Amino acid sequence: MPDNRFTRRIRTGDPSGDVPAPTLRALLRAVRDAEVLYLAFPRIERALVIDTRPGEADSPAALVAPLAYGAGARAAVERLRPGRPPSDRQLAATWGGSTRAFADQGMLAAILARLPADERAVLAAFEQLREAESPPPPVPPMPPTPSE
Repeated sequence: MPDNRFTRRIRTGDPSGDVPAPTLRALLRAVRDAEVLYLAFPRIERALVIDTRPGEADSPAALVAPLAYGAGARAAVERLRPGRPPSDRQLAATWGGSTRAFADQGMLAAILARLPADERAVLAAFEQLREAESPPPPVPPMPPTPSE
């Protein structure tokens, strides 16, 4: 069969976990302008939820939530800051890559750049995502049982 634009196979996922450059640029622009972020990580069925707005008595907040869309995503944001009015600058996006690529491709740095000096909550939540993505340690084999 001839190779043309209709028969060529298109790869939908990068095995390295990287996100294509055009998608990355769009997400970086959106992160720069958003106050509240809901970033879905479908590979690990979790979401990173960040509210960059400082409160009177608290700093920006972050948590890892089960993956949800629509009303579930709004509920995760509400759990992060109960009673806080919704932001008109919210971003809900899907990160199709790995957590390694999220850090290596600059997304984590872009988020941290938006925050004041205290970024512990975001770093702790991101570490939870990394742990969820890491494969469990191998189980050692059972010793052979003596046969009778």
